[in-house]
Amino acid sequence: MKTIHRKFREERLEGIGVCQGVAIGRAFLVDDPRGRIVRAVLPSEELDAEVGRFRHALQQAQTQVREAKERLQAALGEEHSFIFDAHLVMLEDEHLAQQIENFIREHHANAEWAVRDVTNHLIELYVQIADDYLRERSSDVADIAHRLIKILSGDKSHDLKLRTDNSIVIADDLLPSAAAELDTKRVLGFVTNSGGMASHTSIIARSLNIPSIVGLRDITQRARSGETLIVDGTTGTVILRPSPETLRFYSEQQELQKQQQLTYIEERELPAVTRDGQQIALRANLELLEEIEVFHRFNATGVGLYRSEFLYSNGLPSEDEQYEAYKLLAEMTGEYGANIRTFDLGGDKLQLEGFKPERNPALGLRSIRLSLAVQHVFRTQVRAILRAAQHGKLKILLPFVSNLDELRQAKQIIAEVERDLRHDSVKHIEDVEIGVMIELPAAVIMAEPLAREADFFSLGTNDLTQSLLAVDRGNENVSALFDSLHPAVLRALQYVAEAAHKLQIPVNVCGEMASNPAQCIVLLGLGFTDLSMTPAAIPAIRRLVRSLHLSKAQEIALHAVKLTTPAEVNRYVQAQITALDAHFLTLTAHAY
Repeated sequence: MKTIHRKFREERLEGIGVCQGVAIGRAFLVDDPRGRIVRAVLPSEELDAEVGRFRHALQQAQTQVREAKERLQAALGEEHSFIFDAHLVMLEDEHLAQQIENFIREHHANAEWAVRDVTNHLIELYVQIADDYLRERSSDVADIAHRLIKILSGDKSHDLKLRTDNSIVIADDLLPSAAAELDTKRVLGFVTNSGGMASHTSIIARSLNIPSIVGLRDITQRARSGETLIVDGTTGTVILRPSPETLRFYSEQQELQKQQQLTYIEERELPAVTRDGQQIALRANLELLEEIEVFHRFNATGVGLYRSEFLYSNGLPSEDEQYEAYKLLAEMTGEYGANIRTFDLGGDKLQLEGFKPERNPALGLRSIRLSLAVQHVFRTQVRAILRAAQHGKLKILLPFVSNLDELRQAKQIIAEVERDLRHDSVKHIEDVEIGVMIELPAAVIMAEPLAREADFFSLGTNDLTQSLLAVDRGNENVSALFDSLHPAVLRALQYVAEAAHKLQIPVNVCGEMASNPAQCIVLLGLGFTDLSMTPAAIPAIRRLVRSLHLSKAQEIALHAVKLTTPAEVNRYVQAQITALDAHFLTLTAHAY
């Protein structure tokens, strides 16, 4: 995050836009009470009473969550209540409750301190997980801890249902339950110091469809309650104390946004075909089955990436549990189907016996490596997928592949599972297509050999950009170096596209590049005609595709890939976008 502009007292901050759109309102700062816990040392005779106080608070918390779930279901429908299901599972987890009770007794601690200590330890374990989505689940643990401490301390403040009209909530880290309880008739958006794209709070923001930005680092120190504030969720920009000119510009953007939404509804059924006749597949990335409604709302051409990791968030799921989930996915995606990415996890999350924490889990025993190391877990998942494939068009996608041997071993195991199912007379589908995630430099270099033995490729541009440039985009010290238009990234993409086309296998792009209009044009120009993205991005990309000649995209991409610095590429692409016709500009100008 950095300050990028000051003028007329206005101040602009950049963060991560997690829900697109513009909101203009009054700032409302929310204090975070979690840092005000006092450590008490209790005499032995008071420990039973303290444990009783904790257990009573636990029951109250469960009641509150059930009530909040009912309110959210009434307001938004059942599909949005999954956040509270996760919280209930944690609050009803006797193992966790026993840990807190033991801490009280062993350390003679007050309940508030015990809750914070035990949950902080749990959060530390979550944040070490390499997978972005599962790492963000630490916010759920923080959420239930906050609720318990709030009940124990008798704190009744920070009730977000009581916000004034036209307010924009500003917080250090808005907890998922607080986000879910926002009164969207009064709260126009929210911005936070911390958070990431995959957090439950961000998912809630997209479900509520309110402009939101996270990762602003110190917005709580710069903003004051009552000040006018603009949230541009598309660009990830927050504008404090905007000048009259800025206010006028964003008011016009809001009006344009309303018009675009109406247009998107009208265009929902239109095919994604370029002006010169190239059909483009626009698929959805999903991680929760509850998002299927969003998938249908934006008329996606199937699911390009289903992240199966969420099924493992509460331990190893059984074959039948997975079968039911994949069956639903197959039925709901119909003729277009879904690519199921096998678990992209480390052994810590799978709670494998004997697994030792690794110093660098991002480069450790995870994903396909772990699948091959603990084959019984992988075989269970494959059995469930093959059984569910009777109900629709499912494919298997292998993550983190770095060499041909991994693909061959995985295919061998899948063939053995097919044989076992056949032997046991279990209904299933054989010869399900098996694809490879191209997200490592080694996979790029080995694209041709992999393409000879894989049925399809799926390009994870986020991880590929990170690994090619050795940049953690969540690290504020180097995140500015993360650039998917870096010449090295473009040349890697071009190489993969050429390998896939040469060996005549389909290649899908499932990274964020597909959601970004400028980067999407480059992808199209490089030959990628199958794109998977956040469902909400589909209407804008559909309109872009219909406004564009593929030949122009090819011209832009082929020139861009010859440039030698990220700045040159970005300037060139920006200039080319600006030179396109006015109809196209109304769609994309706001996105840069």
